[in-house]
Amino acid sequence: MTLDQTEACLWITPKIFDDLRDPVPGIAAFFDHHADWLVDRPVTVVFCAGNGDHVLDYAGRQAWDDRFDWARYNCFALGPDGPAAMTRTHNRDWLARVRDGGERSANPYSAGPMFVLSEQPMDYRTLAGIYAAVRAEAGRRGLRVNLLEYLEPGPEFCRSEWKTIRHPEAAGGTADAGGHLVPGVIDVTAPLSADSRPYAAFAGGIPHGLPAGDFVAAQTAAFVTDFGLDGVMLGNQFGLLGFWHPDQAPPLTPERSAGIERFFLRMREAMGERLVYWMDTYWRAEVERAAWGMTDAAYRSLDAILVSTFAVLVERTEIVPNLLSKAALGGPRPLLGLDFVDPWYWYRTYLDDRRTYLYQREVLAAHAASVAGVSFFANDTFGHFIPESELTATLEVIRKGENGLSTP
Repeated sequence: MTLDQTEACLWITPKIFDDLRDPVPGIAAFFDHHADWLVDRPVTVVFCAGNGDHVLDYAGRQAWDDRFDWARYNCFALGPDGPAAMTRTHNRDWLARVRDGGERSANPYSAGPMFVLSEQPMDYRTLAGIYAAVRAEAGRRGLRVNLLEYLEPGPEFCRSEWKTIRHPEAAGGTADAGGHLVPGVIDVTAPLSADSRPYAAFAGGIPHGLPAGDFVAAQTAAFVTDFGLDGVMLGNQFGLLGFWHPDQAPPLTPERSAGIERFFLRMREAMGERLVYWMDTYWRAEVERAAWGMTDAAYRSLDAILVSTFAVLVERTEIVPNLLSKAALGGPRPLLGLDFVDPWYWYRTYLDDRRTYLYQREVLAAHAASVAGVSFFANDTFGHFIPESELTATLEVIRKGENGLSTP
């Protein structure tokens, strides 16, 4: 068995645009740069406007002129004394450790300095124009592209109104944003406090006690419907609290596992035929079941699973067992994560951790039969695309797998 029309799942952020109000040149450049990746295979574009808080905060079509923060930062973190104090403290530490001290790994090296790339405002009407530009350019080139929005469970990448201000009672965990633990990770099993503010899926406000997962599912479906999207990418083990290692998972109870399953089933029901992609925990399915409470029904609700391999976090010995376990589920398509760059932090994996970078491609070659697609960030933190030489070399690995050829 060999790879057959390997899906290309490419992520982009608003950083690729010189002007948010005129996205056409940036979208055209994206399609040009990745032209060889986009022919004769299924294509999914994940647009990451921010961390998904704009989805949760969305009030409906009448609110398209409302503004929201977007992922315009490198290494965003908001401390108790405000962004300016956090930035100064972080950058002083970064200078001392990385520039003066010569650090070449871990944080803050991988995260880089804190800075803002753009002061352009973003609103929902502007975002709709970006989605439309992706559709139009794909149509002009005769490509069928599935367009997803990104929904992050935590507060990384930009400010989070819904997660950290409106409903902190649902924030059951923290995220490491460049070495800084930031509260605001959604616990889908947590009951929400009453909220009279109108939302797209709850015009009369949120009723007291509604499970956070029920709100997320309904609100996400309303958002993708209003904007004509094909689905959603649920990032960073959405639904499974306690990031990236089994030891971080909260105590597992039957009630928690049932609440997790309820979230995924509600998401499936609300989304209907639209796509639900999910980024996993970096660990094999049996660990996700035993430590976090993931269930078989929850897995079956998904269309695709991103098998996470990002070099800054992954246990290299876990990559192959994880991939094989997700392929063995027999339902959602396993997409192997590939590192090049990061759109929210400054590290460049093809330079900074080339050993893991090359290992990802060895896994892709050796386990082609278990890979339905690949997924990667297409732009870096400055808004630039991946160097063509690295894209070409990786695509060659995929083509050899599709043709049933061995790869060195």
